[in-house]
Amino acid sequence: MQATSASGPRADLWRYLLISSLINLATWILVLLPNYLQNQGWTARTIGLAMGSYFAVNLVSQIWAGHLADRVGNIATAMIGAGIAAIGAAFYVACAWSPGLVFPARMLHGAGAGLISSGALIELTKSVPVELKGRVMGYFGLPGFVMIGLGPVICEWLVYSWGFAGTFLLILIVFVVTGVLLARLPRSYDRPSELRQPFVAAVRASFPPLVTILIFSTLFGFCHSSWNSFLAPAVRHLGAGAVSSFGAGYACGAVFTRLGFSHRLDTRARRLTGVGMLLPFALCLSLIPFAGAAWQLALIGIGAGMGHGIFYPSLSSIAAERFHPLYPGQGMSLYVSAAGCGLFVGPPIWGIIVDELGYETVFVSAGIVMAVSTVVFIVSERRK
Repeated sequence: MQATSASGPRADLWRYLLISSLINLATWILVLLPNYLQNQGWTARTIGLAMGSYFAVNLVSQIWAGHLADRVGNIATAMIGAGIAAIGAAFYVACAWSPGLVFPARMLHGAGAGLISSGALIELTKSVPVELKGRVMGYFGLPGFVMIGLGPVICEWLVYSWGFAGTFLLILIVFVVTGVLLARLPRSYDRPSELRQPFVAAVRASFPPLVTILIFSTLFGFCHSSWNSFLAPAVRHLGAGAVSSFGAGYACGAVFTRLGFSHRLDTRARRLTGVGMLLPFALCLSLIPFAGAAWQLALIGIGAGMGHGIFYPSLSSIAAERFHPLYPGQGMSLYVSAAGCGLFVGPPIWGIIVDELGYETVFVSAGIVMAVSTVVFIVSERRK
C-alpha cells in the first residue's frame, strides 16, 4: 500500500480544488433564480423559502456528514452526496416546465452538496497538522470565490442565450462530472474510523468548545444570505451585467486577500484582526441597494470580497484549535454547517422584510447585524 505522504489527499489537491470549484459553480450559476421565480409571479416571501430550503437540508447533511464518514469513509460519503445532488439537478431540469419542483430540487441539491463538501474537506484536512487546518480549509474554499465571479457571468450568458433550461441542465452535468472525479480519487487512505461512538455523544462532546464560534458563524450566514438570495432582484433595474459585476468584484477581492494574507494568520491577534475585516464587509452590504451603476456594484463587491476572503481562514484557524481530539470530523461538520444555519434562516426573514419594507431595509439591516456581531465576538475573544 502506498504511503500516505505520497498518495494522500495533499498529493491530489488539484482534484479537491476542482471538486470544490464544481460544487460552487452549481451554486452560483443559480444567482438569477430569484428573478426566474419572480417572473412566475412568486412573492419575495415564497422566493425566500425556496432559496432557504437548500440551506435547511444542507445544514442537516453537513452535521450528519461527520457521523456518516466515520461509518462508510470520507470519499464514500462525498460520492453518496454526488448521487443525491444529481437527482436534485434532474428536478431542476423539470423546473423549466413545472416551477414548483424548485423546492425538491433545492433540498436535494443542498443535501448532496453538504455531503460532498464535508466528506472531501474532512479527508483533505486530516492529513495536515492542527495549526495548518485553517489554512487548508481556506484553500479548499478559494474556488468558491472564483465561482462567485464566474458563476453569474455564465448564468447571465446561459439565461439570455438559452433560458433557464440551459442553466438547469448545466447543474446536472456538473454533478455527474463531480461523481466521476470522486470515483477517481485514490482509496487507500479512505478508511472508516474504528471509533464508533453514538452520533449524539459526538455532538455533545464537540459543541461546547465551539459554541461562540458557531453562533458567530450562524450570524455571518444570516447576513450573507441577504445578498445571496436577493441581490439579483434588488439590482435588476441596473440591467444586464449588474449581478456579474458585483460577483466579479467580490471574487477578485476575496482571492486577493485569501492568497495574500491567509498564510500570515499564525497568531491569535492576527486571526482576530482577520475576523475584524467583516466590518468593511458589513459596510459594503449596506451600500448594495444604493449603487447607481454596475461599476459601483463592482467596487462594492471588491470591498465585500476582501472582507470575506480573509475572515474565513481566520475564524477557521480559531475553530480548528477547539475541535474535540476524539471527534475532529464531527467538529468540522458542526463548524461548516453553522453558516448554513444562518443561510437557511435568513432568506425567509429577508423575504418578509422585502415585501413589507423594501430592499434598502434588508441590506442596511444585514450590515448593522454583521457589524455588531463582529464587534461583540472580537471583544469576547480578547477577554479569554
